Amino acid sequence: MHVSSTLHYRIAMMHPGSHRFQVRIKWSGPGEFPEQWALPVWTPGSYLVREFSKHVGPVRAASPSKPLAVRKTGKSTWSVDLPEPDAPVTLEYEVYAFELSVRTSYLDAVRGYFNGANVFLYPQTAAPYTIELEVVPAPGWDVATALDRLPQPGFVYAAPDYDTLVDSPVECGMLRRETFTVGGTVHELVLTGLDQIDVSPLLRDLPPIIQAAQDVFGGPLPYDRYVFLVHGAQGTGGGLEHRNSASIIFDRFMLHNPDQYPRVLALFAHEYFHVWNVKRLHPHNLGPFDYQHEVFTTLLWVLEGWTDYYAWILLARAGAVEPTVVLKHFAESLRILDGTPGRAVQSVAEASWDTWIKFYRPDGDSPNSTVSYYLKGALVALFLDLSLRRATAGQSSLDAVMRDLWDQYGDRGYGDGAVEEALIKAGGPIVRQWLEGWAYGTAEWDSQIWADFGLTLTRDFKNPQQAGVFTGIIPERMENGGILIKHVLRGSPAEAAGLGPGDEWIALDTARIRFQDLETRLAQCATGQEITLSIFRNNQLQTYGVVPEPPRPSQWALTRLSASTEKARQQFREWLGAPLP
Repeated sequence: MHVSSTLHYRIAMMHPGSHRFQVRIKWSGPGEFPEQWALPVWTPGSYLVREFSKHVGPVRAASPSKPLAVRKTGKSTWSVDLPEPDAPVTLEYEVYAFELSVRTSYLDAVRGYFNGANVFLYPQTAAPYTIELEVVPAPGWDVATALDRLPQPGFVYAAPDYDTLVDSPVECGMLRRETFTVGGTVHELVLTGLDQIDVSPLLRDLPPIIQAAQDVFGGPLPYDRYVFLVHGAQGTGGGLEHRNSASIIFDRFMLHNPDQYPRVLALFAHEYFHVWNVKRLHPHNLGPFDYQHEVFTTLLWVLEGWTDYYAWILLARAGAVEPTVVLKHFAESLRILDGTPGRAVQSVAEASWDTWIKFYRPDGDSPNSTVSYYLKGALVALFLDLSLRRATAGQSSLDAVMRDLWDQYGDRGYGDGAVEEALIKAGGPIVRQWLEGWAYGTAEWDSQIWADFGLTLTRDFKNPQQAGVFTGIIPERMENGGILIKHVLRGSPAEAAGLGPGDEWIALDTARIRFQDLETRLAQCATGQEITLSIFRNNQLQTYGVVPEPPRPSQWALTRLSASTEKARQQFREWLGAPLP
């Protein structure tokens, strides 16, 4: 019987104020010591090469009898001299961690959080080994993770492989814990940065959201325990999915703001829906992972876009929000996409492939050349779902497609054509035409579909008296209250005039302009009559003439069609699980 080696990771927080984790890795056992070691350059779920090795200090290695030489062989790879046969080897290094996000690691005097991909070197070997993780927090701190804790002193956990290790982030600090049960399975909220904040709304709304997600796929929940690692922080936010947990950051004051709370719930629902879509149901190359190179797929519009669609659908089906909230979200998404010239340039499938170089690295031209696979992917899911329901008289839906994929592929990868095959199986050959236009191309939607669900899409102005002319400038407020031109939209008056991203807009006609006055000043301009814009570009004063176009509707809405039929109302109820408002 073959006995594998043991890889014991120890991560300590000896001086939290230094923002540095101390990492020690011990390799022991009968297997030959692996000479080559590496650190991931990206973390699953966040498709950008982030070069985590830039935060790793010098790596030292030793066997019981002598130090071992360590050489850097690449930007994220190291070579360690071989020890005497069967001798254990220890590697030690520090990792600087002071970036507050869900995809990186963070350590200060009150909190420690790490993703394994940021901090743990792995051996580049095919030889089997088992993994233990020992966490040594600052005195008085608690530790939380989805990993299984071993029955021994301290915070020691087991991981069956490196993929599981890096897919199980760890939260440390003075933790607040809340639990609830769905389907006999325990779910845990581990909270930091939310002291004195009433989280009872989450404890009320998360269970039915989880149940609504399970209803899509059927069967038991595919885990024994699930952990939400939740941090409250102002000025930042986001989420990252993991197999049996999710990392979530949001502004703590959103929790009790009626207008913003649905966004918090949608963030939770999105990361949770990934339990199936991405973490267990995904293309072949998205697990096990190549941590040293980009992993390309044209299906992020399905993995992320469909998940974002379901995030809002689940809120309505769970009764956590009124259907009007979900309709408002979809209408606003349609408005944003309509104002993105890149929608006619790049398909959502192409956007998925290009995520490594475009989505996480936006620049001044991004709205003109790219489209978000989150935003448009969710809208493709919306129109596919409604179109399937209409074409099959309610006999099929995107729910049926998701369940079919789950039943076929379960907890294993699928081929590039699997999603299209499942869609065609659900809706027939017409689906291929939809996909060619909406996913692989840049065709517009079927705008007549709303009536079949008792809805109408309207375009209006939030404040008709303050509707400003259209210039094609997307402004950004500067620290001094001035205006920075962030984007100039393709085909717009501003582009025709020669304005560009990075220009500092200082005057409109002959009067100085400030960000706070922009809407009012543009409302005083007339369509078709040239206005003069003065800007600083590279610290040089320049002046441009712009001929503005008519105002663009700023408020899109999906509302009840006055002459909605009983069939339409029934289809709406089957879709959102609630009556047509």
